[in-house]
Amino acid sequence: MFRNPRGLFRLLAPYAKPFIGALALVFVLNGLGALLQQGTYLLLQPTWTLLFAESNEDQPDLAAAREALEAASNENPGDVNLTQALQALGNPEPEPTPPDDVLAQARGWLNQRLLGDPGDLTPERRLNLLGVVAIVISIMAVIAALAQYLAAILSARVGHGMIVALRQSLAGHLMRLSLGFHGRRRFGDLLSRVSADVGQTLTVVNLFLRDLVQEPLMAITALGWAFFVAPEATLVVLLGTPLLVVPVGLILKKVKKRSTKSATKLGASMQVLTQMLQGIRTVKAYRAEDRELARFKEANDQYVHEAVRLAKVTAISSAWTILYTHAGLGMIVMLVGWLAVRGGVQRDPGEMLTFFMLVSRSYASIKRTTRALGQVAQAEGAADRLRDLFDERVDIIEQRGAEAAEGLGDGVVLRDVTFTYPGSEEPALKNFNLTIRAGETLALVGPSGCGKSTLVDLVARFLDPDQGTVEVGSGLDLRKISLDSWTKQYAMVTQVPFLFHTTMGANIRYGREDASQAEIEEAAAAAGILEFIQDLPLGFDTDVEDAGERLSGGQRQRITIARAFLRQAPLLLLDEATSALDSESERQVQEALDRLMAKHTVLVVAHRLSTVRRADRIAVLDEGELMELGTHEELLAQDGLYCRLWRLQEGSRPEATSG
Repeated sequence: MFRNPRGLFRLLAPYAKPFIGALALVFVLNGLGALLQQGTYLLLQPTWTLLFAESNEDQPDLAAAREALEAASNENPGDVNLTQALQALGNPEPEPTPPDDVLAQARGWLNQRLLGDPGDLTPERRLNLLGVVAIVISIMAVIAALAQYLAAILSARVGHGMIVALRQSLAGHLMRLSLGFHGRRRFGDLLSRVSADVGQTLTVVNLFLRDLVQEPLMAITALGWAFFVAPEATLVVLLGTPLLVVPVGLILKKVKKRSTKSATKLGASMQVLTQMLQGIRTVKAYRAEDRELARFKEANDQYVHEAVRLAKVTAISSAWTILYTHAGLGMIVMLVGWLAVRGGVQRDPGEMLTFFMLVSRSYASIKRTTRALGQVAQAEGAADRLRDLFDERVDIIEQRGAEAAEGLGDGVVLRDVTFTYPGSEEPALKNFNLTIRAGETLALVGPSGCGKSTLVDLVARFLDPDQGTVEVGSGLDLRKISLDSWTKQYAMVTQVPFLFHTTMGANIRYGREDASQAEIEEAAAAAGILEFIQDLPLGFDTDVEDAGERLSGGQRQRITIARAFLRQAPLLLLDEATSALDSESERQVQEALDRLMAKHTVLVVAHRLSTVRRADRIAVLDEGELMELGTHEELLAQDGLYCRLWRLQEGSRPEATSG
């Protein structure tokens, strides 16, 4: 009924497979419930007969009257009055049911089973039969209620199970995406997709298992029973269904389009809110609260505009359904009346009551189904946004038969490496060659944006080169090494220390999950943070709270250094680990780093050249190329880019500070 539902079905199909048996049982239970609920209306016709038919005590003896009239007519064959009276009395024998009217025979059989001899409806018998009808209805109601109860429980289990699996799969996919994706994604919009869009998909799953299974079955069974009671009138109802389906189908196409725009605007407003909260210190420092609130209001106004447009097309769908069902019922009344008055088609009043009740029930289910389809169409936009995330290519892939890394061997080699970020015209690294020797400390320096952090990410295999190779040991390409074994070969300390919202001990243990408490304390001591932690009331059980906001920058960084100590990896990657610290914190952290760097192969990115002057070698990068390579003294002697950077930072001649 609406365009391209395959997006939603493709999204959910993999998560429905484990629940195929439960889904089939949901269909069976809903079908049974619908059959019994609508089937109770079939008892209206015999109930009508029991309530309003005259008993045989009040009926004249038609057979005796006819015998008397026939005798009088035989005695007076020319008496016109006797002939007319005999014709008016009619044939006391019931007309035989046409043999090809199967439905009429079935209705007659049902009434016969329930009522028995219609000529024997004494008040006492009618009351007894009404009791039987009430018992039958009650039994059908109990079975229908039990079926619906079980279907509801199964639907909830299946729906939540599918959505939990979807959310877990989405989180796993996001974790597998490279830093190239995470570097360009908008966190607020991503959060909106993972929360709001997944939540809307859960609503659709619940709708599907409830309304889009139960209500169509209710409508179908109601129309089926109506056809059993009054086939001609039911065919008229069915012939009118295109008047509902075609307009609603066109409307739901617009619902999906509006839903996508609405969800996108909601994601944009979440992005503004996320940035506002993440940068709350900056906002307050510049007294920009009103400015940020104005941006948030503007984003929300755009969302409201699209949401109202979505509500309009949804309301049109609902209004058309109401018009169709109510006006359609009026047209059916007119048609049945015309058939009765002009066409001479007379039906039992109880049957027609049953027919109209069943058609009304079918229309009620059709309205609920249409409303549910509208919500599904809205969820198509959310499903498309989730599909967009799943369609993001996982570019860091572990090859089949990948080898396990066993140490660094002779070191790490970047051979003819070129890498360009998506959307960028210039490569971050181009035709880059560099060897990181085992056991040495190699520093990377250069202007901002020269490719230092990109090089570290390539060595960590957060990224793969577009051209060239990153090799380890005796020339083994990192792409041929298992990810688990390679990540165990290095520990990383970055410029911005990240702590999880958990305890001090758990944050350090993140470096090695199976570490003992003694090893955690040893790592904390090596990082120069043990005494501080032990002085806290809860020690290692102290919660760092929101990303360690109550700790100083130096304290947070030393916790991450303790994490790196605990890793016990041969390669250490330091990405400007002290650049964001004050002088005293930098001194303390640098002392901890010096202890960490001992007996390790170290690749260190540095902005402050004074921190790397003792490195075994210094690689100078500019615009993605290796410009110079050597020791601090050798580079100063070359009087090149490194020497100019040194002069800018130190404010003196190189000779005055070399040595």
